[in-house]
Amino acid sequence: MADWLEEQLHQAMVTLRDQHDRIESAKADLASRRSSATSADRLVTVTMDSRNSVVGIKFNTTKYRTMPPEQLARTLLEVLERARLDMADTVVEVFGPLMDQRDDLRAAMTGNTEVDKVFSALWKEAPADAFGRGRD
Repeated sequence: MADWLEEQLHQAMVTLRDQHDRIESAKADLASRRSSATSADRLVTVTMDSRNSVVGIKFNTTKYRTMPPEQLARTLLEVLERARLDMADTVVEVFGPLMDQRDDLRAAMTGNTEVDKVFSALWKEAPADAFGRGRD
């Protein structure tokens, strides 16, 4: 049983390490991405980074100088929202492939793996002071 337990623990650690590496790679990929959107009238282009911070606003014409403030505000809000939604799609694109392993990762983080079940059974059968402390 010790060999089986050791193999299960090893496999869980390999899975966790692999998931960690994939997450770090996805985070690095996402950090390098930018999202841009241009207003329908081509007046302004907004660029956002992966944290939804505005990293650029470019006025493509000088029309903004004579626009009523309310119209300029609506145009900016519209293009900011489009850039934000585009970045949200990028996040899904980058992290989507990792979602297939989320159940395995959640199980490892919450103590619901096969290894945890074995240890739980051992813990229940052990005397109260077997591990140097009383059971909770």
